Amino acid sequence: MNSHLHKYKFESRAFSGHKHKITGITDSMIGIEVFHIHTFFGISSYNGHSHYYTGFTGLPIKTENGHIHKIEGELDLNSMHDHVFKNYTEEEIEYLSSRKLYNAHV
Repeated sequence: MNSHLHKYKFESRAFSGHKHKITGITDSMIGIEVFHIHTFFGISSYNGHSHYYTGFTGLPIKTENGHIHKIEGELDLNSMHDHVFKNYTEEEIEYLSSRKLYNAHV
């Protein structure tokens, strides 16, 4: 498996009447083949305050065309609160054959 990245985009759980959007691209791939994870980190802002986040994805979960990773954690404490997040990265299409890609419609 070649080194690759995953996009992610979702919202945290609500706290104090608001949610944070968590958007980014995973960083380094650590490991090989089906035993790899990715690091992720970023900052999420809402209504005048920000939270940092960082962590490691779960192992790959095979999908029809590739794989995804579970991504979860907590936004760092700020403004006397934090937020929990739990979702999945977008699909990496490492397993698609070149023929399928050639016939794909965008």
